[in-house]
Amino acid sequence: MRGRFPDARLWAFGSRARGEAEWDSDFDICVVLERLDAGADQRLSDTAWEVGFAHDRVITVIPFSREEFERGPFSESTLVETIRREGIAA
Repeated sequence: MRGRFPDARLWAFGSRARGEAEWDSDFDICVVLERLDAGADQRLSDTAWEVGFAHDRVITVIPFSREEFERGPFSESTLVETIRREGIAA
C-alpha cells in the first residue's frame, strides 16, 4: 500500500492485530487517503488482491477519505472507534 499510496495513513486491525487470529483469518487494513475516489478505491482493492494472492491470504481493505475518517458520520462509528483503539499504525 505504501508504494502506491505514500501519503496514506494505515492501520492493521481486527483479530490479527489483536493476536487472536486463526490460520485462515483475513488481514484487516484501514487506509485513509486525503481524497478517496473510485479510481483510488479500485487501486486499493487491486493492491490488496495482488498481495493477498501472492501470499495465499485474504486482505480486506476499509478505505476512507481523511474527511470521512475524521469528521464524517463514520468518524463516530464503532468501526472507526475500534480502529483507533486497537489498530496498529503502519
